[in-house]
Amino acid sequence: DLLYRAVMPLWKKVPPDRSARPKSILTGHDGSAEAVAIAPDGTWLATTSGDQTARIWAADGIPRATLTGHAAPLFQRVVQAVAIAPDGTWLATASWDKTARIWAADGTLRATLTGHKSPVTGVAIAPDGTWLATTSGDQTARIWAVDGPRAAGNGERARDSVRPAEAAAPAGAEAAAPEAAGAAASGGEKAAASGGGEAKHRAGEKAGSPGEG
Repeated sequence: DLLYRAVMPLWKKVPPDRSARPKSILTGHDGSAEAVAIAPDGTWLATTSGDQTARIWAADGIPRATLTGHAAPLFQRVVQAVAIAPDGTWLATASWDKTARIWAADGTLRATLTGHKSPVTGVAIAPDGTWLATTSGDQTARIWAVDGPRAAGNGERARDSVRPAEAAAPAGAEAAAPEAAGAAASGGEKAAASGGGEAKHRAGEKAGSPGEG
């Protein structure tokens, strides 16, 4: 009786079954649906599949774009994971083809992240959208810097815009560099001055010597 009185109030708060019915069913993938992510503003979502694609959908289930580009042998045709940037302007996918890819929200490919030696199994984007991380079956995770608000820019500049994050420079390294450059410049000026003096001295000797015959 005590258990009944404890459980029943919670049971009555459970919504009726009709509220759990799907608003829409998204069809179109030719393989198993693997992952899903919802845009921060709730107006669209993205899914990945074993059919080697990811798809972008409006929140009402209307398809917007099919993301093709991941390519692998038959047994590796899985786009495993997806993440959407905090500002909702781009997304990233991870695939068994050993790459991750960055796409604009309209489905345009922006960059391909290569370096993993095995299938890429996961991807996550930092809250500020300036970097992302991937995981792989190669027993590593990788951090990638994303430069600029265009999230990898266009395809031509992708290599410059998305890159493995570099290790921090040792303390004082930046300060030492200008000093070294200054020292080199000073040495060059001294060498130039010395060379000029020698040239003038030789010219004076030649002018002061008597001519032949």
